[in-house]
Amino acid sequence: MFKILHIEQSDFFCKIVKQMLVEKGFSYICTDSFEDAYEILENEGIDLVISALVGKVGTIEEFLKKINVSNKSEIPIFVVSGNNIDDKKKELFDLGVTDYILKENLEKDIMKNISIALKEDENLLNLRHIQIAVVDDSQLEKEVQKGLFGKYNINNVDFYNSGNELFNSKKRYDMYLVDIVLQNEFGKDLIEEIRKSNRNSIIIAVTSLNNSKTLSSILNSGADDIINKPIDEELFISKLKSNARIYILNEKMKKVIKEMKK
Repeated sequence: MFKILHIEQSDFFCKIVKQMLVEKGFSYICTDSFEDAYEILENEGIDLVISALVGKVGTIEEFLKKINVSNKSEIPIFVVSGNNIDDKKKELFDLGVTDYILKENLEKDIMKNISIALKEDENLLNLRHIQIAVVDDSQLEKEVQKGLFGKYNINNVDFYNSGNELFNSKKRYDMYLVDIVLQNEFGKDLIEEIRKSNRNSIIIAVTSLNNSKTLSSILNSGADDIINKPIDEELFISKLKSNARIYILNEKMKKVIKEMKK
């Protein structure tokens, strides 16, 4: 069951939110303390946090900073406030808040954002089912990616040191992550070769290069997206989930078209 943690000092407001969420089939926990909220995050399988700007113990800023350096950093956090203050919103967004919801739009915006969070879970499931190949000759970079895949229980990944090793395997994949600067190889050339025989696969260039002309050329060679090094965990997983969603949608559309032609 999708479990939501609510940080709020008003018992009345907690009752309103609880009724709204429990009626929709969600599990609900409320606390008035940021310190207690972090303890709950550590011990409960929380899927989403809804928070007021103030609590009895601790501050929202301290709470967000603590989450950012923990293994809970991927949990969506929505802030609910009666004040639409731009400077405050910017500060909170910079600290990792997913959305800033005004109390006047509470039910509509909370349900909208929960729907998005649930969709993200579905996209992660998609990512766990498609076949992924990583081409990178840096042992350090491969260990970083292996660690991230392992953290999100994405086990359907094969690693290759070169394009030759990939092509010699004769395996086809749904998604390819290709390092651009490889020993004796240029990732752009690999992308072109992969695209020739894998029209519908997702190809993502992974690179520390930042020249706009070079990156444009990589996209024009057949890459669907670019992930920059050093890899940022949340952006890395989000891009993979987004591209997996596109791949699954395209595969479903192909099946529909095939059925229509029968």
